Amino acid sequence: MAEPPFWQALMKSVNFYARFAPSFTRVGYVARGLPFKPVKADYSDQTWLVTGATGGLGKATALRAAAKGATVYAVGRNVKALADLVREAGGPGSIMPVTCDLSSMAAVAALSKRPGIAALQFDVLVNNVGLLMRHFEATPEGLETSYATNLLGHWILTEDLHAAGALKPGAAVINVVSGGLYNLGLNKKLLNIPEAHFNGFAAYAAHKRAQLALAEHWRAAWASDRIRTYAVHPGWADTAGVKTSLPKFRKILAPILRNDHEGADTIDWLAATRPPEVVDEIWFDRKPRTAHAYPHTRNPRTSVAEVVAFLEADRKRLAV
Repeated sequence: MAEPPFWQALMKSVNFYARFAPSFTRVGYVARGLPFKPVKADYSDQTWLVTGATGGLGKATALRAAAKGATVYAVGRNVKALADLVREAGGPGSIMPVTCDLSSMAAVAALSKRPGIAALQFDVLVNNVGLLMRHFEATPEGLETSYATNLLGHWILTEDLHAAGALKPGAAVINVVSGGLYNLGLNKKLLNIPEAHFNGFAAYAAHKRAQLALAEHWRAAWASDRIRTYAVHPGWADTAGVKTSLPKFRKILAPILRNDHEGADTIDWLAATRPPEVVDEIWFDRKPRTAHAYPHTRNPRTSVAEVVAFLEADRKRLAV
């Protein structure tokens, strides 16, 4: 007799949590001894740009960098939250609030040209902003909102900063990915999913897998500039996005989810240490680890070059 769908789903969930929870939650963070190994760094005279800096991992990253001396350009669209971030920063560095709707590609393309930013060179760029959409939404530019925010905007911003010479030689570009990517191989058909076929979880996983691909593309393309590019998995942190988009997941794991600063730990560590880059691996808890939890993701339907071409085609179509 075939196993009932309910029990199939239950066993899949049990296997999923049993496999990943010990590593991705605070349990893994503590077991690896990271609370007892604080990241020691002096970011004085460094300039950072962090997207999605008004909450969660982006906020924690901005505060950690400012506390170690960096001048952090914190990008978000919530003016009040940016003001709160400025007040919360303790120094000796500082937070420079930058208001921008990161789902608007016109706004993102204009960001690097703003008078207060165009003259800068950045030591660290953290592509952090991300959305997991439960329902389809389109931007005024006709893009699925999470695709615009999670991926195309990061491509446009990072490429523009590099083209303008705004990334210093030796700079670090850090793409914040997610364990969601383990479920999917690289697939351009899932990047800008139309409304009729929209699945927010698949879209999010596809975007995060593509962020890893972009880190590897830039690693090869910018090797002569000594710019180092990383994809970092923060573990399972109890962010606002988890609370709104994954309520059942949070209900089960809330007691052991990482806090924002624990999730930001490896971002900070990468910026401080600038280790050699890796291929087809993700940085997690200060070490490179496999990007493949399941065999099927090792044989993607799409190449890195095809993802780059897909993003460039959308950029040209939007003329930004």
